[in-house]
Amino acid sequence: MKLNEFKTINEKTKRKRICRGIGSGKGKTGGRGMKGQKSRTGVSINGFEGGQMPLHMRMPKHGFKSKSKLRKIILKTDFINQLLEKKLISDKAKLDISQIVNFSKSNKNSYVKFLFGKKLDKAVSIQAHAVSASALKEFKRVGGEVDIIKFKKQPSTKANETKKKTLTEKKVSDDSKKKIVKEKLDAKTVKKTMQTEKKIEPLNTKKSKVGPKSSKNKPLNKT
Repeated sequence: MKLNEFKTINEKTKRKRICRGIGSGKGKTGGRGMKGQKSRTGVSINGFEGGQMPLHMRMPKHGFKSKSKLRKIILKTDFINQLLEKKLISDKAKLDISQIVNFSKSNKNSYVKFLFGKKLDKAVSIQAHAVSASALKEFKRVGGEVDIIKFKKQPSTKANETKKKTLTEKKVSDDSKKKIVKEKLDAKTVKKTMQTEKKIEPLNTKKSKVGPKSSKNKPLNKT
């Protein structure tokens, strides 16, 4: 091996220039061969399996926007100062999570967290799912309170409505079934009573016929 044949470790191979004459080694067709679909431009055969479902479509999908994922609302102390300036809340006000969510115009099922931004002007007590240490100090400095609550996902109103509808429909169907069963039982009892009355009537007539037979056996009083 000669000195000029040594290669450095980080040396990159040069890109082969195509279609630069016969002497370049990749002239004329430029390494694409003679004619055919693959020699043309604008053809993407990679991944095509002759009509069979290709591998990239057979593999399971992943990476999506989860509906069950927490929707975080990160608010700063500036948010409360803005509410006080707009006179939406008064001094020494107590804000629930529902009120904070309404003021921030966010979704009901959202995780509320407060951070420190600017110094508070007035004492305001709040409810939140999480509060930073600096924000908590700021609320206490002014004379406010912070109530940390566990996050609970509220069911949607549509789901509640559908559940109520299904329950009411089930109750109505059960009541109607009970009524039908009662009506059938009443009809059966009426039929039974009618049948017993019909059976008793001929017995009474037979007893009435027995009366004159007994009178024949008795001696007649001749005058």
